[in-house]
Amino acid sequence: MKDILQHINSVDGVIGSALCSHKGEVLAHAFPPLIDEASIKEVASLTVECSHGLQISQTLTLLDLRYSNGRILVKAFPEAMLFLLCANSINLQILSITLNLAVKKLKEKLISEAPVAHETLQTAGQSDAGEPAAGDGTLRMNISHLANKQASASFDSLGMVAVSQPTARYITDFYKTPFKKLILTNVVAGTSGTFPVMVMKDMDMQYNGTVVVGPGIEKKLKVSEGDKVEVKIG
Repeated sequence: MKDILQHINSVDGVIGSALCSHKGEVLAHAFPPLIDEASIKEVASLTVECSHGLQISQTLTLLDLRYSNGRILVKAFPEAMLFLLCANSINLQILSITLNLAVKKLKEKLISEAPVAHETLQTAGQSDAGEPAAGDGTLRMNISHLANKQASASFDSLGMVAVSQPTARYITDFYKTPFKKLILTNVVAGTSGTFPVMVMKDMDMQYNGTVVVGPGIEKKLKVSEGDKVEVKIG
């Protein structure tokens, strides 16, 4: 992936670039030696936290942070985030042409190098023992919650649950119909609820095959992260 980043750096005005996960982890970078990986990771983590706190992570396509001596551009896509350190004179139109091709290649690289994430989607409907968990015609998935507590609380206030785009496709394919609401049932506790669903395109791969809920819904269903619930279309 570093060769793709170096190609981006060839655009006049780009000083350095880095590819980071939506958890703020540095996946690859091509920066001058004076900028170490620790600094890149800190910037990535702060940007991720701010995007969640401002609730713009779902719609963020290009974040342009301007400073007196330069600019930081953040290009977000479902699999990762691309950070660019640029001069103030950068031509965004020229850069956008390069980024469109670069992001496509980076996506291909990330997908080809992430077999574990692919396995997660393939086994989303299986029990821990490896037996089909939906043998009775009901889908079962694990519960997850957002790492950022402020974002989780804001999300929870809407009374919604969330799934990643791949998970939404999985549920649609399983029940052979699109959906806007999900019925979640904790069979052990005997609790259940029907919730509107938010499909989040930029969620981490760790959320694939799970249903993301906030603390209020966790309490209502009497579940904790990692617990399995029955998932039906509402």
